[in-house]
Amino acid sequence: MSIDTQIWKTFAAEHAPDFARTVFLPGLVADPGHLARLIDDGLRTATRHAPGDLRLRAFRPGAFDYRLTKRFVDTPVADEESAVDWLARTADGDEECLAVNDISSWNLDLAAEVARLVGELVADGTHELPSGTDAYTFVAHSGWTPFGIHKDSEPSLIFHLGPSPKEVWVWHDNPFDASDITPSPSFGRITFDIEEHLATAERHLLQPGDFLCIPRDTYHVFRNLGPSAFLGLTLYPAKTRALITEALWRAARPAGALAAYPAADEITDRARTLLADDADTPGAPLADRVAHEIALGQLRLRTNGYVSRPHPAALPRTAPAPHAPLRWARPGVVAAAPHHRGTTLVARGRTLIVPGPGPDDFTDLEKATASDAPFTLEELTAVLPDLLAPERREEIALSLCGVGAVTAP
Repeated sequence: MSIDTQIWKTFAAEHAPDFARTVFLPGLVADPGHLARLIDDGLRTATRHAPGDLRLRAFRPGAFDYRLTKRFVDTPVADEESAVDWLARTADGDEECLAVNDISSWNLDLAAEVARLVGELVADGTHELPSGTDAYTFVAHSGWTPFGIHKDSEPSLIFHLGPSPKEVWVWHDNPFDASDITPSPSFGRITFDIEEHLATAERHLLQPGDFLCIPRDTYHVFRNLGPSAFLGLTLYPAKTRALITEALWRAARPAGALAAYPAADEITDRARTLLADDADTPGAPLADRVAHEIALGQLRLRTNGYVSRPHPAALPRTAPAPHAPLRWARPGVVAAAPHHRGTTLVARGRTLIVPGPGPDDFTDLEKATASDAPFTLEELTAVLPDLLAPERREEIALSLCGVGAVTAP
């Protein structure tokens, strides 16, 4: 692992989950170049195989740039090209920069590194991340953060990868009056009058490998001192309303879509139908079905380390050879959720339905993921429930490989 594990464990124990103080950890990343290369590979995969799915935003000073964003999306990363070199080749000037969200979904090794980091933040078992985590990268050359002094509604965990250093200023008290501030739906309240406020801020110089935690709702700004990239983690607080609403919608399984412009009464009728719990209808009560859907959502996150599941472009394109050595991507990468119609297997953030007539016992499979010993496809098939038909067991084993739960050593 590229991170000093003991320092990270200590940080997590002292500051998670609130992250209420600014914390600077010099040299936390022992090999920043390794993480940077994984980001490069993720960008290469995305721009070559699924550029339309890449969550990329390009900026020029003070503005989001749609045309520049399209240029990056349309310009594949070359062989051996780094993110900072790609920026220099594609942008018009040194003060343009880019941000990419969900970068860990484009490289399985990067996802594994991020999942280990996040795992330590929830290791005490008293809290989770029910709305997940965004692993993102920011790539720049020179100049200030394009959206000025700003604050975020979640804590910012920044792993600076270089190769150049970066300056950061953090304001623990709000020194800005209303005349300084411009409301922003994305960044709270921002100001571009940067230099006149620097004297009231706490300054940090980030060298490659350094880490900085900035609490939520804390004003800050970056200045780039040369080409560099960082890996950032955004830990989302629970979006309870959205989680329960989505679970209700999935559990009720409404038939058909409403028209684009329905009458208000039709929406009311749809709500009544969703909330109906007819005792004569076969299956579990609505409350149990909603709880099951929420549990499934948590398993999707948990089995992939609370980060976004891998994009199909990052997954293996061929099935493994019968006797090729395999390994589990991470402990707990597969989990079973029995229900009244059978079992749902959740593997690295994706669901695999196992038809009834009743729930199957996948305990051996779940336990097997805790081992780091290599195994073959045949040995994987052997830990699946005996009651499943042989062809169904083989299908499930291949599916586990296909979604990235099983990888090559």
